[in-house]
Order: sequence, then C-alpha cells, then structure tokens
Amino acid sequence: MPTPGTRLADEFDRAAPRYDLLTALNPGYHGALRDAARQLVARLPRRETWPTLWDLGCGSGLSTQALVDAAGPEARIVGLDASAGMLAQAQEKTWPDGVSFVQALAQDLPDVALLHLDGPADGAFGAYLLRNVPVDQRDATVAAIADQVRPGGWIALQDYHVKGSPAAQAVWSAVCWGVVTPLSVAVRGNPSIYRYLWRSVLENDSTAELQARLERAGLTDVTWSTAGGWQHGTLHTVLARKPL
Repeated sequence: MPTPGTRLADEFDRAAPRYDLLTALNPGYHGALRDAARQLVARLPRRETWPTLWDLGCGSGLSTQALVDAAGPEARIVGLDASAGMLAQAQEKTWPDGVSFVQALAQDLPDVALLHLDGPADGAFGAYLLRNVPVDQRDATVAAIADQVRPGGWIALQDYHVKGSPAAQAVWSAVCWGVVTPLSVAVRGNPSIYRYLWRSVLENDSTAELQARLERAGLTDVTWSTAGGWQHGTLHTVLARKPL
C-alpha cells in the first residue's frame, strides 16, 4: 500500500511539468528564494574550501539555483526530493559539476548522507519542506537535518506560516482560491496539488511551534524574517545555528 509520502510524491510528479511556469507567475517567489539563500551563505563560517550544502525538498531545482547563485559555482550542493518528476525537471537543467540530486524523503537524510557526502555539510536549506513531513515526524526530521550540519554551520528554512494569524490565513486563502488554483487549471498544472498546498499551509506549524522544534534539536541563534509584497506576514524565513 502506498505511504502518505509516496502518494504526495505522485501528486508532485503530476504537477512537475508546469511547476516552474506557475512559480514564475508568483510575484516574489524567486526573489524570496534568492534572499533566503544569500542569508544562509552569508552566515557560513569561513573555510579554505568551497561550502557544502544540502538543498532539502529541492523540487525542480529552483532553490538549488538560488544556492548556486549565492554560494558560487564551485560549491558542493546535494539536492534531495521525494518526487521523481520534480527531480527529472531539475536534472534537465544545466548545473555546475558540484551539483547533484538524489531521490529520497527528508526523513531519510541520515542514510542518504552516508552515500553522498564525506561528512557533515556546512549548511542546509529547506524551502517549503517541513509542512510536507507528517507532524509526528517533524521533530525527528529537524534533528536529522541538524545532525548533518557541522558545528558552527547554519540551517535556513523558508515556508508559509499563517497559523494563529486570521489576517494571514485570509490572505493565503484568497490567493490560493482566487489566483493559484485558477492558474493551475489554465496551464494544466494538476490543481489537486494546489488544493493540498492551501490546506497544508493552514495546518503548518506556527512560527512559535517551529522555533520550539529547532530549539529541541539543540539549534541556537534563531532569527526570523518575512517577505515583502503580498507574502508579508505569510512567508517566513528562519535561520538557526548548530552550536560549536
């Protein structure tokens, strides 16, 4: 029987061919990714070698490109995603030699890391990641991410967090039902995944809940920022450091 993670990956597979087109129609989407990637890279400890980074929930590679732009073409970046369709879109693009992709769940990161990196990474980036992880597995997933980052390294997570804010929930619902879902129908982009998107954001951790998860994983120096434009107060980026 397919697991919830497998079924969700199948839905993303169906959405993959039109995913980049739909994100391009979202004002601020790419700018927010680039800003979060720059914030992460700017905090990494200075080393003699180019940084090594995880891109968790990399999808079609849009966040991977943001990391390449921020860290430089010599960086070692491993993109991980559960959707074969999304990864196929990523792998059709042109990448520097240090970029690679692997199909796996974020929950499986410890096992995947043994095969793809020679030790902990300098940092990890996860855009729109944790709300796709079952609630009862989120603490373990955050802990696994922290374990795969070297002491002094940083983790950046970007996602929509609207729980506890009626105004943010109203904006999110209006955008989903008034803009995103109709556009997905117009471009034949698997509207069911965008209905899931609406629901998953409403059910996602609040910023306070996510901060508590980060702290339970032993991460420190937690800082939050929110995007501009229509995403202000809905889209947030959190950065946290693994202590030395």
